[in-house]
Amino acid sequence: MFMLSLLFLLRIVYLNAENQFEIIYTTFSEDNFNIEGWHFENNHSPTLFSKCGNETLFGGFSIFSQNTSITYNSSLPPHYQIYASFLFWKIDSWNKEEKECVLIYFDDKLKKECFSVEQDYQLCGTFSEADFDKKVIYDIQMIHSSKNIFIIITSNLNQGAENESWGINNFKIEILKCPKGCVYCQDDIMLCDFWIHVKSFWQTPSEFDGWKIDDTKTLSPSVCAGLNIAGGYPNLKVNQTIENTIFNLSSHFNVQVEFKLWLFGIWMDDQFILKLDDYELLNEHINQSAHLINCGKIQQNVTLINLRAQMNHSQSSMKITFKTQSNSTLIKYWGINAFDLYIGKCSINCEQCYGPGYNECTACIQDWVIFKGECIYYNKIPPLTCNHISIVQQLQNISNNIHQIQLKSDQIGQETLKLGENEIEFDLNMSIFNLEIQAQCQKNFYIYNSIQIYIRCYNQQEYIFTYSCQENLPTIILKTNLLQKFEQTKQFILNLNQTSVELYQLVIMEYQQTQLLILSLNLIWI
Repeated sequence: MFMLSLLFLLRIVYLNAENQFEIIYTTFSEDNFNIEGWHFENNHSPTLFSKCGNETLFGGFSIFSQNTSITYNSSLPPHYQIYASFLFWKIDSWNKEEKECVLIYFDDKLKKECFSVEQDYQLCGTFSEADFDKKVIYDIQMIHSSKNIFIIITSNLNQGAENESWGINNFKIEILKCPKGCVYCQDDIMLCDFWIHVKSFWQTPSEFDGWKIDDTKTLSPSVCAGLNIAGGYPNLKVNQTIENTIFNLSSHFNVQVEFKLWLFGIWMDDQFILKLDDYELLNEHINQSAHLINCGKIQQNVTLINLRAQMNHSQSSMKITFKTQSNSTLIKYWGINAFDLYIGKCSINCEQCYGPGYNECTACIQDWVIFKGECIYYNKIPPLTCNHISIVQQLQNISNNIHQIQLKSDQIGQETLKLGENEIEFDLNMSIFNLEIQAQCQKNFYIYNSIQIYIRCYNQQEYIFTYSCQENLPTIILKTNLLQKFEQTKQFILNLNQTSVELYQLVIMEYQQTQLLILSLNLIWI
């Protein structure tokens, strides 16, 4: 137990050392002031950058202030954790007693901080006894696997930009990447290379096609903080349903969905429901506080929730249903964005499966069949063909046991054989399988030899021999060489007992795995 625990701890240490956060985006530092991917509203100056002390800010004195909001929105490489950080600059006379605060949304995670009038030092802005500045590092590390990240920064300031301002710099995003070959993961331990990305919705206008509100009205977008939202204010009301069906999904065993839920207004003791093929996959109880964000030049009370769900699924189509339920008489709206659909794909050439492995396939695509747990092309496991047959009788006894049958083969170790069923497998480099069977008989015994050999291309040959035991020739020796039609791994079942030998080959016949009798020898009483 101690050794297992030690190995587990060493594994964790190794993974932590191997999987370090990787910086994928930086801006507003040194000589990099790229604003691509940024949206800003209600800036109080056409100039977007300013100096504060020796540092350059995005925003700053008399630029970002009352009602200003900035949003960073970007797609990310496959990942399972994110770390985001930046330096926030509070400038001039923010009043904590009036609850003047900065609000930062890292996706659905909200950070809120209110500032006192006199804090720290004077660097920029208005230089007076009541105006002080403060810089604060805001950062967050969180579980995150969505393809998209957004960060919204705003405030609830109530005075003009000449009295209260803010800005940011040293903005950075780092991620823990998924293992190589994975487009989706939730950690770096579980297998993930079977996930494939199928659909993203509500990033472009064409991605609204097919979505209906209450099965009648076409779903339309709205904008909040510069982000496109399916529905939202004033397009999608509480107690309404949106629905669409996705067709032509490739062979899979599981589905995973990720999306962001937007709630506009005051939602208390309400429900959000997600159904896939009419199965209720999510039923979220909504009872969360909201904060004001600029949405299309209108201040809205907004709540954000990241959601993801997973279920077993194998159909080629899938109906997706979102709905909200509320008994409240309050007017409120809702919407969704950053929706991504992933499927857990079956192995190659597999039509139906219950997992990603080759041995988890239950049905193959056309002209492929399951053989030894894997999908193979049907003609790759042909039966053996006969090259040579020799049957002789001789005087010498092989054993004092009257029921004894001896089997010899250059390809089979004698020590591996046992009475009963033996599973035998030959690799693809072995082209000839030779057998020698010696059967001893006495008076009143017959030996019945049945050799069945099937050859494709409509040519079937079957040999049946019957030999009587003779007192002067008590032993019969059967020798045969069997050839492979193609170089392919072969599987056999060899049944041995005191009075018989039966050799079956596992082959594909009429697209089905079959035990084909290749050779049998039986001692029969008369």
